[in-house]
Amino acid sequence: MRLYTWPVALLFSVLAAHAQAFSTPKPGQVIEVALEQLHPTQAVVGFDQIYYSLGLFADKPAKVFDEYCETNGQGDADKVPKDADLHRPASFSCKSPVGTHPDEMKTVVVGPGGQLYLTDGHHSFTTLWEVPGGGPQLKMWVKVTDDFSNSPDMATFWQRMETARKVWLKDNHGKTLAPQQLPAHLGFKNLQDDTFRSLVYFTRKAAYGKPDDGAVAPEFLEFYWGNWLRSQIDLSAFNLNNKGGYKDAIQAVAQRMVSLAPGSQVGDSGFTAHQLGGMSQLDQAELKKTFEKKVPYVIDYRKSRS
Repeated sequence: MRLYTWPVALLFSVLAAHAQAFSTPKPGQVIEVALEQLHPTQAVVGFDQIYYSLGLFADKPAKVFDEYCETNGQGDADKVPKDADLHRPASFSCKSPVGTHPDEMKTVVVGPGGQLYLTDGHHSFTTLWEVPGGGPQLKMWVKVTDDFSNSPDMATFWQRMETARKVWLKDNHGKTLAPQQLPAHLGFKNLQDDTFRSLVYFTRKAAYGKPDDGAVAPEFLEFYWGNWLRSQIDLSAFNLNNKGGYKDAIQAVAQRMVSLAPGSQVGDSGFTAHQLGGMSQLDQAELKKTFEKKVPYVIDYRKSRS
């Protein structure tokens, strides 16, 4: 009898484990995934923003562990020995357990078949995809915001995503894309570069920040700004291949952003400048920090790739 019941019990335990492993994650849950499992909800990123991070990590390798820990909601890295390996979390430590700071975590929506669609984190995760020691199989923790897995078909799923403003269906020139044109994976070879998206990022805390009324900033906030700026500023007037020209472009973008009245719509975004965290006055001190600490990494890293 024991010889018979043991395999049966084992079979049920295996089946139960499989059922648990493939159960649909629920909103509010924090789950571990490999980067290659995440389906982008945008076709574009700002390469220069990622170049800044990659340049910084090349100069100060321990900084990549801060990125890893913060993105997992664990605060900064704590102890990072010389043999620390992103693929072996036990080889280093973060200051807090996973999910301690949920607002810093990246977000996903569960789609049909359990596919995970990344709605925030394309830049951070592409950085970790591209950085030496990272890659598509690197495992990270993400926060589930919505479960749309019960959508009867993909057309319905994408309609729900658009209604919830969980997808950015424009290319790097602001032209509309169909959901089927979104890339299947993260990484430079899969994503397009949007220079305006990078320039907006470099005005953070100088021309925009989190909405000051406690409202949650919408996903793709920087893209709304960038798409509007595309009709406001001619980038051909700037030499983006040297530090001086790049700084001038950031300055022009920042000044145009703060010139927009708080109640004015930002292009066709459906949001006002205030709702997108727009500031009414430019913070030159913050811009100076960006010019000194970030722009050099961008230009130098870009040159290292050529």
